[in-house]
Amino acid sequence: MDVMGTRKGFRRFQLKSMGVIAIFIGPVVLFATMVTHGLPFPLSISETATIANRTAPILPFCLGALALFALTYAIVYAHDRMDRVVTAGMFAGFTVVALQMCASPYVDVERVGLLGVSPTMSGILHNIGAVIGFGCMIVWVMLCFTKSDREKNKRTKEKRKRDTVYFWLGIAMVLSLALFVFNKMGLLGDDFPVVFVAECFMLMFGGLACLLKGGVVWRDKVVYEIASAVNFLHM
Repeated sequence: MDVMGTRKGFRRFQLKSMGVIAIFIGPVVLFATMVTHGLPFPLSISETATIANRTAPILPFCLGALALFALTYAIVYAHDRMDRVVTAGMFAGFTVVALQMCASPYVDVERVGLLGVSPTMSGILHNIGAVIGFGCMIVWVMLCFTKSDREKNKRTKEKRKRDTVYFWLGIAMVLSLALFVFNKMGLLGDDFPVVFVAECFMLMFGGLACLLKGGVVWRDKVVYEIASAVNFLHM
């Protein structure tokens, strides 16, 4: 059995799973909020976990799955210390987001979340977790995904293309995070769901990067042909 090949296969599956979850969190909670329950357009993805307590299980479940995948990746599949620290940071950030709900007018209890704090404090912790989680995801995409044991001019054409895409996906995530921060600073109007859009874009761009890293497209043809030949010889 090719242990190394199996390990890489599980790692790619892990990345693809994280990509799918990240891309579909926004659309799923939006559908559940507006279409299934006929509730107002949420101001943020996180608000869907507080609206009438009817869509609440969806977001924590999705974020919990994303956090657990990040933790597993950090423990099992990380290439180096930076890769491990960044994915562990994603786990920590998204876990806080899942366990401590955001501040919302729909919250009508005095103590919320795993820590049993006030809604205001829970909102602060929630936002800190979101910034940590998304910030680590940006670093992961822009710095960890573009690493290689080869010099730039010796990398495959497919790898160079992927690195370019990772860079621009990371830039798009930075701009989306900036929208999130500006809104929290009160610099943007309240007539548009800025946070929801920013969160959806960050998750979508991060998810696309994970799918690309997982080998959905632009695989290194030569490398995969050699790997297939080696696997065949060991059968």
